[in-house]
Amino acid sequence: MSKANELVVVEVKTRHTSSFGAPYQAVTRSKQRQIIKVANEYIVKNKIDMDVRFDVLSIVKNQWQTSIERIENAFYPCL
Repeated sequence: MSKANELVVVEVKTRHTSSFGAPYQAVTRSKQRQIIKVANEYIVKNKIDMDVRFDVLSIVKNQWQTSIERIENAFYPCL
């Protein structure tokens, strides 16, 4: 998605329970590198000239609850 002059890449993680940790904790450094690589390929292919932000949407949804947590600027590409 884009907001103002910024491309926002959102990783969505959903779980039925947070017993083993919040869903956002599954966005490991390895997963972040994967997301950054794919985002970079998309940007190059589409000749996008915008700042980029990486957010994570963490959702726990089951019959008892729905919990949504948005983490803006969850991680940054390494330079």
